[in-house]
Amino acid sequence: MKKSIAAAICVIVLFSLLVAPLLLRPPLVASQDELQTTPKITPYPDLKSGPEGTAQSAPQNTPQPTQLTQPTPTASPKPTSQKTDDKLKVAINHAVTYLEQINEPYALLMLNVIYRQFGIQEFKDALQHYDEILSSCSHSLMKLYRRIADHNNTVDETDFKAIIEKVDAITIPALYADQRNPPSNYPTVLIDAKYSGGYMLTHALLATIWLQENNCNISLPDNLIEILYYDTAALTESGLPVTDIALEAAAFLYEAGQGNLVYPDFAENVIATQNPDGGWSLSSGTLSFSNWHPTVLALMILLHVAYPAASYPPMIAPASS
Repeated sequence: MKKSIAAAICVIVLFSLLVAPLLLRPPLVASQDELQTTPKITPYPDLKSGPEGTAQSAPQNTPQPTQLTQPTPTASPKPTSQKTDDKLKVAINHAVTYLEQINEPYALLMLNVIYRQFGIQEFKDALQHYDEILSSCSHSLMKLYRRIADHNNTVDETDFKAIIEKVDAITIPALYADQRNPPSNYPTVLIDAKYSGGYMLTHALLATIWLQENNCNISLPDNLIEILYYDTAALTESGLPVTDIALEAAAFLYEAGQGNLVYPDFAENVIATQNPDGGWSLSSGTLSFSNWHPTVLALMILLHVAYPAASYPPMIAPASS
């Protein structure tokens, strides 16, 4: 019986890894037009965009590199009224209730981040649940991303050979930057991601957050991080509908300490588009079921808005003392 249950869990997890949208990878269930819209890019002196704000391919001559420095985090604005504060708390409680039922591996890793940053007790066993799934069906990418929740995570060199998707090539080198030097072309990878827009852009921003948390002084083009901030913020300016990519953009900006760049009415739109079950759909403009990916992102945003601070515990769990 135990072998049958373990086998069933393994099949479910493998299916999830192949078809379900990953929090650390672009969701595959929505259309390209809905989720991969490239923002209008403001020209900058070092990384220029094409005419009419359409990004061209990365320039052949890489700008003069400078040492990576993360701008000082800016605290999220406080709720403007008691009514707004009450709506926030209700939305947060409903989202927590929804996510308590979720057993998607990559959702569990981000729930661990939420637990460490905001002390949400319902998620304190998220890593334990993740490890239970991992023990039933070992997968190299699951093993690699586990470091989000465990700084001392152990992986084999062969696990890094599982990095075949572009989004993983953006994030995993940053996740292990204190142990392994990123590839020599890594600055170009981030520049290309910036020009690609969409999920590539947001994950380039996530990579810079992890590089800083790992104290990695990689050389990057001048002003690249600021450019990533503003290009990512453009993804939150569309108003309604609230889409998964907009939620990801806002969540990562808050994690970077740049919540002030998120469109002012965005949090209110997030609250207004919450489903009755406490979750969010991949797009509020379509009739579809709630999905763990936008729901985790929405909860992160609302928690940052509800509990503003100049800084938060890092996304990557710190090393054990």
